[in-house]
Amino acid sequence: MIVITGQIFTDPETYPELMARLRELELPSRAEDGCVFYHMAGEDPETGTILVAEGWRDMDALNTHFALPAIVKLLADFKGRYTNDITVHEVSASHKM
Repeated sequence: MIVITGQIFTDPETYPELMARLRELELPSRAEDGCVFYHMAGEDPETGTILVAEGWRDMDALNTHFALPAIVKLLADFKGRYTNDITVHEVSASHKM
């Protein structure tokens, strides 16, 4: 499984628009083949910080997600308007707490 965690940083003026677009993509992303979970959470509008938590069956599913027209458009529309500190984890085992 692939797990993606981290933060997106944008300016406070861009934050509402970016957060709204990310929210629009949550349900369609969750319905994609290979999506285990997909969450974008507004951490701090004043600093423009957004939390990212995604889970994908494998890299093929993740790559398919990033190739979708809606994701390509999102990335193009906000190019240069955000930075991120996101890590991709390859998980080989997990267990319930």
